Amino acid sequence: MNRLKNGNVEECGIPAEAVEELERLFEKRRVRIHGYLLLSGRTIVAEKYYAPYTRESNHRMYSVTKSFVALAVGLLVKKGMVSLEDRICDYFPEKLPEGGAHPWCAEMTIRDMLTMRTCHGSTTYKRYDGGDWTESFFRVMPDHVPGTVFSYDTSSSHVLAALVEKLTGKKMLDFMREEMLSQLDFSEGAYILPDPAGVSQGGSGMMSTLRDVAGVAWLCSHFGMDGDRELLPADYMREALSCQVPTDLQPVLDEQCGYGYFIWMPREEGFTFFGMGGQLAVCFPQYDFCYLTMADTIGNPAGVQILHDCFYEAIYPYLQKRTKIKGESHLTGKEQSTSLPAQNRRGRNYEFYPNRMGWESLCFDWEQGTLTFVIPEGRFCLAFGDDEWRRQTFLDTGYQCQCRGYWKLGHFFLECFLTDEEQGNVRMDFAWKDSRLSLRAVSTPDPFREGMQKHFQGFASAREVS
Repeated sequence: MNRLKNGNVEECGIPAEAVEELERLFEKRRVRIHGYLLLSGRTIVAEKYYAPYTRESNHRMYSVTKSFVALAVGLLVKKGMVSLEDRICDYFPEKLPEGGAHPWCAEMTIRDMLTMRTCHGSTTYKRYDGGDWTESFFRVMPDHVPGTVFSYDTSSSHVLAALVEKLTGKKMLDFMREEMLSQLDFSEGAYILPDPAGVSQGGSGMMSTLRDVAGVAWLCSHFGMDGDRELLPADYMREALSCQVPTDLQPVLDEQCGYGYFIWMPREEGFTFFGMGGQLAVCFPQYDFCYLTMADTIGNPAGVQILHDCFYEAIYPYLQKRTKIKGESHLTGKEQSTSLPAQNRRGRNYEFYPNRMGWESLCFDWEQGTLTFVIPEGRFCLAFGDDEWRRQTFLDTGYQCQCRGYWKLGHFFLECFLTDEEQGNVRMDFAWKDSRLSLRAVSTPDPFREGMQKHFQGFASAREVS
């Protein structure tokens, strides 16, 4: 049984004063910390809990649950029960609307769901009148082509938890206990809250101890291998822990570094289980080290970032002095940034499907570096350099701005920042699938005139035209 053991932080090259500094930063920055744990190999080198929480307390882990869903899907793959290219609608014919699923929903694969590239821009069961959370995923109207842009959709992980339970006939956590958790000394008292239909809330419902998460984080840091035992499929885990899709439009640094299979990429090489409110397992396989927290930063937009920053200031510099574990990097593609991919050179002119942002058409001129697009207010053009800023007037506002475009993992990102009396920005992510593209746009309220911002906040898809 893979039990965690207790040790001394100085044995792993981190001075006790650094841990004291970590705790001082928590207090100074007024973060509501419930507990933290530093794990070096299988050794807990620092651990503390704040009343009323203890080492034995089950704590709501929120979206850390998603990472566990990804592991459960990996177990299904290992057992030959699913393929990542399977279409999710094939597994839930009873949930589809009369007449069948929307074509974008029908083409969605398990891989699309694991990488948060579904056809939905947000969680569906929050927008569905029925009480069946799983059913909502198949009946709420999609807003873009799946397998393209990143869109954080909690219903995606919930449906995959429902898939695990449907195929195994067991609660997801019970299935995982039988396959691997019991070998990690995972507590018997951990559970996942059910949705109204009794399905485990795969997006946010896990209640467990911090040590429970630590044991799983250690196993993932070793790509599912416990010595010579493969508890999780190693090839699958290398994909799960690698950057599969860029997340540059997310609001803060440690959400902008990419996404694997329901697992985030942090600012330094590694991976993160991340749950709302400060539930974190930030892991660095090259150092065999994990930083875990449980907290309540809900309502504080900077709270989770504070937890990251405290660690990077107090502890991470000492990790950098350690000798890295030899072996290939587990990451692939995180830093890739290239010019126009060959498969997209032909794609210039597109007409949009009906969409809430009101985009009608667009045209890329890659040689000149321009994007021309049509919305109800008219035709507009933005010029972009090849990863260089180009100064121009922003749309019809009269304000000066700087724009640049860059490529990452097959996505084209266009950023426009005002440099005038008004400050604000628009950022767009374009991703291609066969002869179609999807657009995700985020923006600040200024500098748009009334009614214009809606054209730069949301999702849309288009098809190539000659």
